[in-house]
Amino acid sequence: MKVAYAISFEDYLTVQRPFVARPGHNAGFKGVLVACLLMVSLGFLCIFRGLGISTGCFLIGLGICSAAVAYLFDKQSVGKSKEKHARSCVVAYQRMHCRDHRVLELDQNGFTVSCKCGSVTRPWPELVRLSENKSLFIVGTKTDGQLVPKAAFPSEGAITEFRALCLERLNADRPITSRSIKFSYIPQDFRNARLLHLFNGGGWRHLAKTLATFCISAYGVYVIWRYVNPHGDPAILCGLIGLLLGVPLLRGVRSTRRHYLGAQRVHFSEQGLHLEDTGTVARNAWTEFIGYLEDEHAFLLYYHPRLYRIIPRRAFDGWEAEFRSLLEAKLRKYNYKREAVLPTEPGSVPQSNLSK
Repeated sequence: MKVAYAISFEDYLTVQRPFVARPGHNAGFKGVLVACLLMVSLGFLCIFRGLGISTGCFLIGLGICSAAVAYLFDKQSVGKSKEKHARSCVVAYQRMHCRDHRVLELDQNGFTVSCKCGSVTRPWPELVRLSENKSLFIVGTKTDGQLVPKAAFPSEGAITEFRALCLERLNADRPITSRSIKFSYIPQDFRNARLLHLFNGGGWRHLAKTLATFCISAYGVYVIWRYVNPHGDPAILCGLIGLLLGVPLLRGVRSTRRHYLGAQRVHFSEQGLHLEDTGTVARNAWTEFIGYLEDEHAFLLYYHPRLYRIIPRRAFDGWEAEFRSLLEAKLRKYNYKREAVLPTEPGSVPQSNLSK
């Protein structure tokens, strides 16, 4: 099979993460808004308790003005981020070599991608992933990926033939005796995984940095308060805390990432994992993981210290003991305190695992 194609900017955009941020909906702004509301509430409390109308009005005005400024700042930041995202997509597209003409050839030995720069041939064992959307295929190898627009194929039959050929090669090393589990993620799976990573996978270190930032900010607020208000009026202190702690909140509080919750199928064997969902088929050898963790809810298989695959324990139907035996034979327990060393031979066990 031979396909000549060009990659259009519209096709390129379909594989880029869309820009979804909106003013007033970011977690950082919501954190600042809560601080401003507390400041306004404190102002009313000062008035009702007779602690000073001027102080109460100051806190109320400061809270309202801070919220307005934070919204304007958030709106401006979102606008700039959107423009930056659009520019980065254009720049990345323009940097693609030979995007106007490429040729993909497939045969029994592998596939070859040719352009004006030359040609690269990959044997089929290097194919590790095939993804697709409405407009193109993504052919992934161990070192790179190729975008192949569906519009380049002469017919739907050719598209089906290409898909079938790639899937056949992806599944070629999957033993007939491999076990499989089928499940769909639920939000609780990601919450359980974050907790396991937080307490056992070194995730607590990022939280510790955030808390340290808050403590340093609070101490700075206290120093400023003692300097500008030597008589120690607590209302001014609370106002400054509500205003200044919004800065670390903007850094420490982030938007919740959207996760794929569709159907998943995972095949596991001595060779590794074969993964399938509605748009992707991929395979991961055991040598691509640096370790694993488990608790009563899930197994986490670590690609690197900040990326792991979640396998919920509820997905197993009698195969959990066999899966655990494979993990114990192929990987070691993930240890973020040690430097990661990937195995050098298929099936070997890494000597240590780590996180930053």
